[in-house]
Amino acid sequence: MRETEFYKNIEIDAEDKPRAAKALKSKGVEKHILIKEYLMTWRRGEVAKAIRYSEIASIYRYDKRIRNVLFKYVSYIEEFYRSVLLDSFMSATEQAFWRKSIKNLLKEHGNLNNALEDLPFSELLWQTQTKGFPAEVQSCCPFPDLHLRENTGALIELRNAVMHNKFLILYRGFEVCYVNGVDAGKSASLKANIYNLYNYLPKEVGDKMLVDINDCRKKRNNNDKTKWDLPTQVTVKV
Repeated sequence: MRETEFYKNIEIDAEDKPRAAKALKSKGVEKHILIKEYLMTWRRGEVAKAIRYSEIASIYRYDKRIRNVLFKYVSYIEEFYRSVLLDSFMSATEQAFWRKSIKNLLKEHGNLNNALEDLPFSELLWQTQTKGFPAEVQSCCPFPDLHLRENTGALIELRNAVMHNKFLILYRGFEVCYVNGVDAGKSASLKANIYNLYNYLPKEVGDKMLVDINDCRKKRNNNDKTKWDLPTQVTVKV
């Protein structure tokens, strides 16, 4: 059985055994094995020792915390950009610079509010960057000065990964983005994609996001859960 494979060379406290059994059932055996194997790759060359179950449980909780934070700030972008468009064009919906997607939704719904509610996130971002879009409106929507197409594509992929509950620490589907301070300015890492998201947020909002991301790795009082035992090599420091 795959459960047997998971427990092989795992150190687990007696009080964590029922918690582990519950987690394997609700979150999946294979995902736990992948996390275990991920930890093992970091320890190659070190003195052989068992992986602690508390490490695996902490990584799972840590990843969930990051997803929750990113969900909050990606949602902020969606709400903020929609509000900018709605406030700017609610009474002037006939515009030559609308993308086809908005034009079709306007024809279907008859009003801009409902059209924007149905507009996909990707179309929302691309609309703010459309040629001919009013500069005074565009200036309200933060985005990077350089590599705009690549970085916007990367943000859309990050959003999709978060919304579909991908396990971000193990995810290898992020797009390359261009941000200062990470991998010589070009990277497809989770850290680079978080900084890329930062560049689409108002500065004060982005600064709060970075604080929230860093707080994800902190121990919190959870006496009824497995002890917090997060390996430093998986943490994202921004």
